[in-house]
This record gives sequence, C-alpha cells and structure tokens, in this order.
Amino acid sequence: MTIALPGAPFPVTYRELWLPPGINENATLPTSVEGGHGLTLTGARKGTTADGVHFTGAITSNINCGAIHNAAVKLYISLRFKVDQDFSSASPADQFIFGKRLAGDDAFSLKLYAGDGKLLLNRITPVGGSLYNVVSNETFWEAGVWYHVLFSISDVAGVRLIVEGGVAQTNADLTATPNGGDFVIGDFVDPGAGVGFEGVIADVFCEEGVDLAAVEEYDLYAGIPPATVDNAYPLDEGRGVTAYDRGADGNNGTLDTSCTWAFGQVQQPVLSLDGINDVGISSAGVNISGALTLIWVGKMKSTYDGLSDDHYQVRIRVDGNNQLDFQYNDSWDEIIFVYTGNGNIAQAGYADKPAIDDYMIMIGVGMSGVGAKLFINGSLSEFAGNPAAIPAGVATAFIGRRHVEDYDLSKPLLIALIDGAFTDKQALAYSRYLKNVFNLPITI
Repeated sequence: MTIALPGAPFPVTYRELWLPPGINENATLPTSVEGGHGLTLTGARKGTTADGVHFTGAITSNINCGAIHNAAVKLYISLRFKVDQDFSSASPADQFIFGKRLAGDDAFSLKLYAGDGKLLLNRITPVGGSLYNVVSNETFWEAGVWYHVLFSISDVAGVRLIVEGGVAQTNADLTATPNGGDFVIGDFVDPGAGVGFEGVIADVFCEEGVDLAAVEEYDLYAGIPPATVDNAYPLDEGRGVTAYDRGADGNNGTLDTSCTWAFGQVQQPVLSLDGINDVGISSAGVNISGALTLIWVGKMKSTYDGLSDDHYQVRIRVDGNNQLDFQYNDSWDEIIFVYTGNGNIAQAGYADKPAIDDYMIMIGVGMSGVGAKLFINGSLSEFAGNPAAIPAGVATAFIGRRHVEDYDLSKPLLIALIDGAFTDKQALAYSRYLKNVFNLPITI
C-alpha cells in the first residue's frame, strides 16, 4: 500500500508502520498500514519525550513513592539530575535530591551541600547521630548539564557514592539501614522544608538486597538497569501526576503540586520501554522478503558504549537464517543493522556513541543479493557487501528486544518497514523529512 505522508519527499510503499500515538490502553499498537500487523504490548506503554520531572525546591515539589525499602540492609539508587542554576559553595542553600526520613533524627538523604558545593550522602540515627557523610570530589555543578549518580548501602560492601561513573567514594559503615519513612524524590521528606531540589530528575532505578558488580555499576551509568531492578521510574509520562514504577515492585509515585513535566525541543509520544522486560510483538505475517528499508526514529536512553550485553531496538524474524535487526552488539561495541537471508549475514555498523537523550534516525537498507547499508541521521555509516537474500516467509516483529531476551529501553517515535531499497539520496531526503516531522534537534 502506498501512503504519501504530508510533505514526504517521495511516495513510499509501507509494509508496516508503527506510530506511538496509536497505542490503545497500553495494550496494543495497531499498524498504520491497511493489511499490516499490529503489536501486542507487554509492559511497554505510551510515554512521551519528556526529559524528566522538574522540581522547584518548594515544600510541594517532590515525588512520594511511599514507605518502601524499610530496614533494607542492601540498597542502591541510580538517577540522573541537572540543576537549573550553577550550584557551588556560593549557592544560598542546600538542595535535597532524595530522602527517606522517619523522624528528624532518623533519616537517609542525598543532597547538594552549599557549605562546600559537594554532593553529600548522609545517614543520621536516633542513637549516635550521623553514621556517615560520604561526599563527592565534585564541588561545582553546571546548570543544564546532566549528571549521573549511583549511591548504595550494604551490610557487606559498606556505603558507596559514584558520580558520572568515576571512582567510588566510600565509608566502611555496615549498619546504614534506613529504618522507615517515605521514599521521596526531589526532597528529603514530603511535605518538604523549602530546601528541595531545583532542576530536573530522570531515570530513577532502585533495588534492595543486592550488591552491584562493577559491570552493573557501569551499565547503570551508561543508562541500562539490571533486569532484577525493584523500582524503575523513567519519568517519561509527560502528563498526569503518577510516576509509574516499571520495576518488579510496582510502587507508583505521586507528583506533588509544584512538580511539572520537563520537555526539551521535542514534544511527542513514544513507545516507552523499560529495558527490563517490556516488548511489543506483532502478529505473524510481516513480509521481509526481497529488497527493503527498515527505519527506527527515537530517543536514545543509553550511551551504547562498552555495555555488558546486546540490546535490540527491533528484530523482525522468520527464523534464524532470515531476519532483520537494529541492535547494539556488545562484541562489536556498535549499533548495527543486520540483514540475514538464507543464512548469509550482511552487518553494517555505527561506531560513534550517542549521549543519553540524543535523538537518532536509523535507516537500514537490505539490498537483496547485494548487501546492507546503515544510515544514521541521513549519513551513510557503512556498507556491508554480502549475497544475503530473504525469501518469502512469515515473519514476526519484536520491538524492544530480540525474539528472546536482550531488552532495550530507547524510545521509538516511529518504526517503519518499507518496500524497496532506499538509495543514498532517498535515505538523506527521508531523514531530513523525519527531522522536520518530529522537530528533532539533530544536524543533517
């Protein structure tokens, strides 16, 4: 079926077209092509391109996730934040990023400390006062710049604080258990005391009962949570007052009245995937035979740099000898387009690394019997010559994972399977078109 989208540079025959605005009750995503194949969603849901939640520092500016992880002897929390104004020892007041407080003298918190500009992880108890103060080396936090922080307590490993994947700042205390109180993002307690965070927080992951391995700490810095995570708050809803917990525990948070959703240039719906167990699976019958073009447009949620596992944005599969992929491959340490036909594999890669929240247009071209090309944001990344040719067969599409495992959490705005192999000029023209359709902050 030929669909001429408004303003498209040339007519395109879509075999499949999946657009997130069509998501129904977070259960299905119909195809936009007559006779195409819709997706059944498991865990995946309609989200937005929101960068996270904005906090003002007011007493009503926090996300309360309830009294979770009481008396946890092992607990880690990973999150990203950016401040509205430069923060340093010249700042007028502390800013609490996280807290869990049972009473005034029984609290566990993370804050930017105005005394010296450092990030301070603190635990105080009714008996003995402050158990520890673990501080960052950093003393200056630039406005508008994202920082990743990972902090953990353990009855075995002690206390750890890591900023931007750097060297852990530690304390040997093994009794750091937070006794009770609500798990609060953006302040140390709900309601606050006027010293809450002023800026945006996103991608909050939390798990109780484990000590992270070094590779897991690095993956979190690169955007990827462990599959066992208890709480996952992407903070990409972009509307309403609920921060949905995508982890195993399902402890949704509630945005207080002074919180708002933070958007950048792009304000669009996405298919939100948690990278844990979310997937969209089509009905059988997708056609991947012959020459074709596969397109994925979305918001990157990992650096895809040195990760410990593969992560699949798309797989469309007849069988192991006939399939298409967009994936991050940990052996290549690249994002790649794989065109497999009759057991022959044409594999084209992209070696550059995105930043978290970058936008990307990936176009994979399968030239039956010739090879494959991968275009990133309109530019040819690689051509891989190979006699791969996919015969007629019944294929199934998997969005957000391989046909089994290898989940991904980057957020597609569009996925399209197109009849025929784009030329280099067509790939460039269509990339420019998609940039304009979605108002993407990319250079083409």
